[in-house]
Amino acid sequence: MNRQISIRFGISAIALSVILLFLFNYFFPELVVLTRTYLTPDNHLNEVGVAKLRLALYFMTACIFLLGVVFAFNLINKLMERLPLQQWLSDIRRIFYHDPLCARKNMGKHFFLISSGVAILIHFLVLTFGRPEWEGSIDKHSPLLYLVAAILLLVSFAPLRKLELSSKVRKKIKRGLILVAVFFVAIYGEEVNWGQQYFEIETGGLFKLNYQQENSLHNFFNPIFYHVYSFVGFASFIILSYFWFVNKSKGLIINLFVPPVGFYVLFLIMAGSTYATELYELYFAVLSVLYATRIFLCLRHPGEVFFEEAGDSQESIN
Repeated sequence: MNRQISIRFGISAIALSVILLFLFNYFFPELVVLTRTYLTPDNHLNEVGVAKLRLALYFMTACIFLLGVVFAFNLINKLMERLPLQQWLSDIRRIFYHDPLCARKNMGKHFFLISSGVAILIHFLVLTFGRPEWEGSIDKHSPLLYLVAAILLLVSFAPLRKLELSSKVRKKIKRGLILVAVFFVAIYGEEVNWGQQYFEIETGGLFKLNYQQENSLHNFFNPIFYHVYSFVGFASFIILSYFWFVNKSKGLIINLFVPPVGFYVLFLIMAGSTYATELYELYFAVLSVLYATRIFLCLRHPGEVFFEEAGDSQESIN
């Protein structure tokens, strides 16, 4: 930031904090009335609420003052000069942005930013507003993401046909696409209770014995889900970190079906959200679409690994 702009911004922030402090006793009673009238469900704000509001305003004023000091003395630029910011950014690009399976230069970058941004946004909303009521639109519509992911994987057969790969590798990719697509369809079916959620089908047979009396298998095991999700969440993050940073495979099949390192932040937040099974399922639904989209784009715009595989196949034929 330009030094003059930084100083002006800092002085303005300091002046604003001082003005707020001097005029506090004049506007605070009006703010209490405004809060009591429009921001409380019963139009009542007790003494504890008033004290919390006063403390929050003092804290906000102090933050504005400190921010002003930082900018007025140009501390941001001095800090940026001391930190190896360029090296950090270079390392982030090298580690998280590169995806050798896709010819599109910025695809790895886009998936890193999108997956990280969505995960952080959901996490921020939950921290700010609390966990939502899952038995509503979120629970009803989020499973559709699994169906979208399965469709994307099946559509991926079209670009796969155009790739010059050995029949052995092509069969492995086809089997992988089918297996993952079936997995996502199975999750979708279980989440919507195999149509019961949409068509109000009566629960029949043994399904009446499960914990929610719904036409789904996973509801037989509800009490252990908390432990299963915790294990799966942390184990998947640890295992993927091994593939990402320790034993980096150059094989086409593994690189195609193992989630890329660009999903690192998403898997990290997912591992930390296993305490709430419904929240973890929401993250996993988002992951399924991103995962399937990446596979589709890699097959449609094949990168260097595909060409290396094609070259190896041609050499083996010769």
